[in-house]
Amino acid sequence: MKKFEQLNNIPILEIANILGIALNSSKSIDCFKGHDNKSPSLKFYENTNTYYCYGCGIGSKPINLVMDFYEISFIEAYKILENKFFGDSSYNLPKFKKAVTKQEKTFFVPDIEIYQSIVTNNILSSKGISYLESRGYKQDFIEKYKVFDIEEPYDFFRKLKEIWGEERLYRCGLLKIKDERYLSAWWKYTIVFPYFDLDNNIIYLQGRYLTESKNELRWVNMPNIKSSLYNLNILNTCEYGEQIYICEGITDALSLNQIGKKALAVMGANNFKKEYIFLLKDYDIWVVPDNDSGGEKFFADVQEKFSNYLSVKRFPLNKDYNDITDFLQGIKNV
Repeated sequence: MKKFEQLNNIPILEIANILGIALNSSKSIDCFKGHDNKSPSLKFYENTNTYYCYGCGIGSKPINLVMDFYEISFIEAYKILENKFFGDSSYNLPKFKKAVTKQEKTFFVPDIEIYQSIVTNNILSSKGISYLESRGYKQDFIEKYKVFDIEEPYDFFRKLKEIWGEERLYRCGLLKIKDERYLSAWWKYTIVFPYFDLDNNIIYLQGRYLTESKNELRWVNMPNIKSSLYNLNILNTCEYGEQIYICEGITDALSLNQIGKKALAVMGANNFKKEYIFLLKDYDIWVVPDNDSGGEKFFADVQEKFSNYLSVKRFPLNKDYNDITDFLQGIKNV
């Protein structure tokens, strides 16, 4: 049997135990990636010797567990298991570098210098282009929004740490703290959408995983950095009283912009803030909610917040479609 197979045949629960992952019999547990869960989502399967997180989608065999846990490359994870189980019996697993501080409820100021450097030095790969084109977006259109992707998150964050240091990356939302250790904001292939302010500075980066399952994490926000409106700088091109569309997410806003409408997006149905009213009260506001209960609440929330300033309108979306993107692509909700 090859060493690779031997390593992946080590009992997954034994590896989880030596990594310090607190198991709870056959029940799901909180994922070590630190994403927000309404309920525990990480589960281990003894019969297949695998693990899977229903929140973020990570999962595979023992070597991958070490890779995901330490955020390291395949070769590094391979060597750790090889040393631990087939090398010197006194070998100790690597220890995490503890974070200096833990300020999970503190909001930091966006680090425009780091964000701009990242956007300048990264492009959208052929994989990212193919995915977005399959979703109905043209390549030359997407390029205007400076969208890029991260094919190898381990290498991406390793280089960032070398340049900027862990503490500064933490304070700008690219690292987070869980169990007194730093974790990367994104841990698998990610398409990243930059947010611009009215001065065209990059103030936020939102990640998108390619999974289409509603049971898996798709959109990843930056911890400790206040959310903003996506495509806010389009207001620089708007005249008083012009129609502005407010969508629940980035893809819907892009779909409308691609057909010549002027659209913004919030980071989810529950994320419209009162402070946005003073940016938008001089325009003809149309809300574009999804066709679900979340969409109903989204429209009601925006309508209520604008009630003292103007009357907002709801985009009349046919109930046969989930959202405006599906409508424009002719994809019915069967």
